[in-house]
Amino acid sequence: MLAYYTKEMLRDVKNKLIPQYWDAAADSYKPLGDPRAGSPTLSGKVKNVTTAGTAAALDDIACREVTVIAKKGNTGSIYVGGSDVSATTFGVELKANEAFTFTVSNAKIIYINASVSGEGVSYVTL
Repeated sequence: MLAYYTKEMLRDVKNKLIPQYWDAAADSYKPLGDPRAGSPTLSGKVKNVTTAGTAAALDDIACREVTVIAKKGNTGSIYVGGSDVSATTFGVELKANEAFTFTVSNAKIIYINASVSGEGVSYVTL
């Protein structure tokens, strides 16, 4: 049985259900608008992979979504995924100027890896 079938839904002080969503990472229900509110500002950053084959986490930024864009000067591939991201284990492979948007509560759960040392991404959080 899936966890969201066994967890109690959130209720207000009058015991009425409140708007909520299932957060699989936290294995619990969360109030709508609370952790997903993210940052009130748009933030742009750059991240490079120093040594090809070594995963690098994006910065610790609360957000609703992160758009990862492979730098236009890249000559190889950028692999985007979890902490185990590699050339064979990834969620998305990006070539120069390609982008992908993730719906997450923090940018730090996204990792990048590269096929060429020193290449990287720019990314925007909201």
